[in-house]
Amino acid sequence: MVDIAQIEQLLSQAGLGLASVFEIIPDMVFVVDRDERVLFVNQVAARAVGKKREELVGRLQSDLFHPGLAARHSLAIQHVFHSGETVVTEDQQDLHVRPVWIDTRLVPFRDPSGAIAAVVGIVRDVSERRLVQETLALREAYLRSMLDNLPYLAWLKNPEGKFQMVNQPFAKAAGKTRPSDLLGLDDFAVWPHELALAYVADDQKVMQSRQQKLVEEQISDRGELRWVETFKSPVFDATGNVIGTTGLAHDITQRRQLQEEQRRSREQLRALAAHVESVREQERVRIAREIHDELGQSLTCMGMDLAFLDRQIDPENKDAAARVAALVELVKDTIRCVRRISSELRPSILDDLGLGAAIEWLAHDFEARTHIACAIEVPEDLSLPFDLATPLFRVCQEALTNVTRHASATSVSIRLSCSSSHISLVINDNGRGITEEEIKRYGSLGLLGMKERIAILGGTLDVEGKPGEGTALAIQIPLAASSQTRP
Repeated sequence: MVDIAQIEQLLSQAGLGLASVFEIIPDMVFVVDRDERVLFVNQVAARAVGKKREELVGRLQSDLFHPGLAARHSLAIQHVFHSGETVVTEDQQDLHVRPVWIDTRLVPFRDPSGAIAAVVGIVRDVSERRLVQETLALREAYLRSMLDNLPYLAWLKNPEGKFQMVNQPFAKAAGKTRPSDLLGLDDFAVWPHELALAYVADDQKVMQSRQQKLVEEQISDRGELRWVETFKSPVFDATGNVIGTTGLAHDITQRRQLQEEQRRSREQLRALAAHVESVREQERVRIAREIHDELGQSLTCMGMDLAFLDRQIDPENKDAAARVAALVELVKDTIRCVRRISSELRPSILDDLGLGAAIEWLAHDFEARTHIACAIEVPEDLSLPFDLATPLFRVCQEALTNVTRHASATSVSIRLSCSSSHISLVINDNGRGITEEEIKRYGSLGLLGMKERIAILGGTLDVEGKPGEGTALAIQIPLAASSQTRP
């Protein structure tokens, strides 16, 4: 059996003193022989156990630790004596002060011949480290639970584009059972090549710009292409350097499908509205022509017959002459009424002379009826297809009606222009000026109808009002948008 004097001698031969070595160590230190009797303990160990150092020397190491830990130490000490290997254990120990987690390192102590003379145990209090580890593990568990239960695909990549963290929905979409299966892989190892190219390009832009980015993109969810809205952000370290990217992707496939259905529905409704409007205009043309031709012709014949009867009546029969004269005036008034109705249904000048002449006629008629000055600027010899001329004329007609009803204006200007790419119609008045609320008002069916007429043609209609200065209505229609011809 090796005693403490021999240990002292061995240390002295090494130029060291037992106290000078072990007492400066802030950890518990004990030395045991093959029988596991304590040859030496430092002051730190004695204080931890709650006894004097002299009381512990010569006792078994099991007196230093609780039974379960002492038994494990016993096995480890014997292993060190037989194998010469250093053994490290970690366990919980009820010390004199408080329960703590300890890290025990059992090291063989050899004599000059190389034989193992004793085992030195160095016991370190690792409670704080364990607490930090447990806190970090708990935080990681909370973070993992939160990420895995998000209705989003979440990930974190390093600057090389390799995944450092993904959540369960992401792993599921990638066809993996566990998120850990994706760690260290890049986009090309996970997604189809074309999608991976787009993702890598986006990551590079985010890191270079150092700005967040919101994109709508596609993702392959277990082989099925789906739309996601992705929020991508750069990741910075404490010094402000970019160390990767992170992303959250929300499945918007259903929303995209609804948007596409709404778009198709709007297109179908506009196509239906365009068809209904075209049919209505053609019906107006037919009715206007029938009224003008048939009814007008009949009234003209009646007027001629009444004129003949007027010449045949005895001048002495004043009552009959007066009745005939009244009928002649009634027929003339009716003819004027027929012409007015026919013109309102579909002015023949629009079909015969074109949009420019029709707008001039409309402006002169508006000025005569309302006594509001109307300045006109239209190109000469402007020839437009039926599907363009008619909506523009109707919009101009509706705009002048709105001026009469709401604007309180004293003057109006109408400017029609045409280039190789588009046709433009601008109507200005000097009235009270339409307000933003009136433009957006749900019941503004006149404006809504005008906008729909122009939207059908692929054009735009903008309305701007300035209080006390008037209202401006601007229309632009691309000429290539129309392919119909005049009926």
